[in-house]
Amino acid sequence: MHRTTLFICLVIIASSSWSQQSTLTYARSIVKTLCASEMDGRGYVNGGCVRAGVFILNEMKALGLEPVKGTYKHDFNLMVNTFPSKCSVMNGVKRCRPGVDFLIHPSSPSFKGKLRLNVMGAEQILKYPFGKTEPSNQALAFSTNKGFPKDSLVLVRRKLEKLARVEIPVIEFTREKLTWSVSDETYKFPYIQYFDTNAVVASNRIKVHLKSTFLPKYEASNYLGIVPSKNASDSLLIICAHYDHLGRMGKKTFFPGGNDNASGVAMMLSLAREISSHPLPNHAVLFIAFAGEEIGLEGSQAFVNSNLIDLNKVSMVLNLDILGSGEEGITVVNGSVFPKYFNQLVELNKEIPAVPVVKSRGKAANSDHFPFSEKGVPALFVYTMGPNKNYHDIHDTYGNLSFDRFEALHFLFVRFLNRF
Repeated sequence: MHRTTLFICLVIIASSSWSQQSTLTYARSIVKTLCASEMDGRGYVNGGCVRAGVFILNEMKALGLEPVKGTYKHDFNLMVNTFPSKCSVMNGVKRCRPGVDFLIHPSSPSFKGKLRLNVMGAEQILKYPFGKTEPSNQALAFSTNKGFPKDSLVLVRRKLEKLARVEIPVIEFTREKLTWSVSDETYKFPYIQYFDTNAVVASNRIKVHLKSTFLPKYEASNYLGIVPSKNASDSLLIICAHYDHLGRMGKKTFFPGGNDNASGVAMMLSLAREISSHPLPNHAVLFIAFAGEEIGLEGSQAFVNSNLIDLNKVSMVLNLDILGSGEEGITVVNGSVFPKYFNQLVELNKEIPAVPVVKSRGKAANSDHFPFSEKGVPALFVYTMGPNKNYHDIHDTYGNLSFDRFEALHFLFVRFLNRF
């Protein structure tokens, strides 16, 4: 190889390596900040969601994104049940660890007292009558550790929730992974899911002390910024990711939400950084960080019902959620609904492979793409697949993310967006 040609190749490789390192370094810094304990799990305790939103807003401004109709902020209200302080369970003499030994159902109310366990089987639970008078210190207990079919467990848990809503405290002993969520209602009685490694009830009594606070009108905010197209155009692409997560379950336990969805926010902001430096020729790109996703797509639903933008001018929505791995490829929700865009991703990945496989999935109401596609806007939701199975638990941390295909996916998305 000629020395001049070799030099040019080395410069290209070095530039590419620097660019990739810069992308990953930037993304890691975003995820690490959003997962910090100071963000309180980006939920609705201690203003965690607010602090996370302000951080993202400042980042958007620093990247040079412009406001939409004079604002970077879209406010809306939601209802949410929270656990800001006391959250303790004792099984016999053992003080249980929140998120490790037990979870409080997100709809549980404040409660303090000792509960005597009345252990029942699945058939007894399903036949348990409403309106039955039980002692005030009694809880209905059920163990899922007996190989029940999944469909049967679903039915039993639905009945347990109905009982906790109006009838009696519920204790569920399980060996399944403890997975938490957020609720917009409060039951009359607590529902506690206890991780039982020995498949036995260690004591016939459980001591519970919970303090919940129901917020009937919590003001949350979506944050947005736009990069105009190079050429005059009113066509629009939307790149979005939700930044909220589950928050805290008591003073000592928070849910970092590294994969879900600090990783998606990091990808959105890294794409914003790229596109603000290299705008698309014929499409403006609107970047939106949604709140309220975890409680039922509240932020994205409020946005599509607002008049901030004309949805008829949106060519496509790319929703980014759970992007911290990729060793096993990516799944594209709505891939079969919008095959044109899905096939473009597949072909681009064949040209310069970013992931082992690009998998198509049908319609699903599982993230912020859904309110857009329900309004007739083409919308894809991309998430990564890999060995990291931490989801809605205390182990979804910055340190547990591999970022294995983050850089490669970043450049796959850049090439995809430049097709518009």
